[in-house]
Amino acid sequence: MSLPVSDPVIDAREKACPLPIIELSKGLRAVQPGAEVELWATDPAVEEDLAAFCEATGHVLVSFSAEGRLLRARVRKVGQDPAGHTAPERTTPH
Repeated sequence: MSLPVSDPVIDAREKACPLPIIELSKGLRAVQPGAEVELWATDPAVEEDLAAFCEATGHVLVSFSAEGRLLRARVRKVGQDPAGHTAPERTTPH
């Protein structure tokens, strides 16, 4: 019996932008299309930077929330896998 695999978490708390977005970008490169990566950050600029990043790259911002100073975002990777299959683009209201 295998354990469930959780989505990767990028902990960029206490890092100033653009570092959280750079780390998220690296995290997304490490996963397959359709997978989601969670970003934790505390820099308020991350919300605007994240929206611009997703618009520029085509990745999907699945959710964004603020819990005190902690900002949490989930981003779904969109693109092609090595075999050339395109990941489905599912739109989720945010």
